[in-house]
Amino acid sequence: MAEEKLKRSLGFWDILMFGVGGIVGAGIYAIIGQAAGLSGNMLWLSFAVAAIVALLTGLSYAEFVSRFPDAGGSFEYIKQGMNEKTALVMAIFIAFTGIVAPAAIAISFAEYLSRLIQVPNWIAIIGIILAMAIFNIIGSKISSQFNKLATAITLLGLALVIGFCIPDWGTVNYFDMGDGGITGILAGSALIFFSYVGFEDLVKLAEETKAAKRVLPRGVLFSGIIVFLLYVLIAISAISTFTAKELSEKEGPLAAIIESQWGAIGGTILVIVALFATSKTILSNILGTSRVLYDVARDSNISWLKKFTTLSGLGNKTPNYAIIAVAVVTIGFGLIGNLKIVASISNIFVFCLFGMVNIALLSFRYRNKEDKKEGVFKIPLNINNIPIPTVFALFSILVLFGFNIYNLMQGSA
Repeated sequence: MAEEKLKRSLGFWDILMFGVGGIVGAGIYAIIGQAAGLSGNMLWLSFAVAAIVALLTGLSYAEFVSRFPDAGGSFEYIKQGMNEKTALVMAIFIAFTGIVAPAAIAISFAEYLSRLIQVPNWIAIIGIILAMAIFNIIGSKISSQFNKLATAITLLGLALVIGFCIPDWGTVNYFDMGDGGITGILAGSALIFFSYVGFEDLVKLAEETKAAKRVLPRGVLFSGIIVFLLYVLIAISAISTFTAKELSEKEGPLAAIIESQWGAIGGTILVIVALFATSKTILSNILGTSRVLYDVARDSNISWLKKFTTLSGLGNKTPNYAIIAVAVVTIGFGLIGNLKIVASISNIFVFCLFGMVNIALLSFRYRNKEDKKEGVFKIPLNINNIPIPTVFALFSILVLFGFNIYNLMQGSA
């Protein structure tokens, strides 16, 4: 019996929307206020620094997915660049970032929902995770359609924030660092990094993408650039409406911005937008993590893992047992999680994972100096086949990792 395979049903626009949708998620709605408290009026620079660090690593993902269009994503790249044993160890990091982060985001969803209707948080948490798991079980194409709708609504909400705030642009000094100085800006970047990491889930759709070697590198890089520009405009808009200190004290800062400009109806609209933003982030995390579990189980010799390679579904076939397992564990963490703390903890695992992917690419390039493979994306600016942007990516990750530890220490002080 031939092994069942994932169906290639996604094109460039599906991938671009998955990429933008995966990155523009709950982080911008929840973390911007806290980051403003660290960065002052130079909040925009914190977003820019985090974006540059993310895009440098995005180049590594773009090259790897072009060479190895596999559903395993980071797991496959570390295996190819280093070895399978290291990849299996890092699979724990991948699973942790793909399970705990959406669990915290589910808590954020429940808090937003409570501003509209009175529902116990635990019911809302379980309900949204199960709903997003069902979308995944139905199939990646249906998930893509929901993601497109949710992404469009999310982007519309952010566009409203920018549109209403444009008249206030230029009314403050955007180069006022605040009390933290450079330390505050970099600490803000480390915290904000949580808002940029969605492209890591994007590459896990490689086996469901048409012409993946060409489409996915473009999707990774274009989605990162679009979100970078959008976030900087949001940061400028936010600081133009409230002082950094005021912004840091707001619950639901973007809703507060719209409410100050448009009244209560505007705040309600932004709450609804936030519900879509958080739900689609949960959707993409469950999708991506289930594909990693599918890939690990497929490549492993452990018999009980083979259940997670089963493909079925109402539409396109999906790894249903893997999706169910991820959803159940996510619910478990969601019932005890905290968004602020989990964002910083998740960042630690993300930084470790991104650092390892960059090391894996450097190792792969070093061991394949004579590689002349055609039709793949290759990072430019090389010395002896070593990509200089990847070296900068690794260094910048180490810097932000240190500032992320600083944030955790300050938070627990």
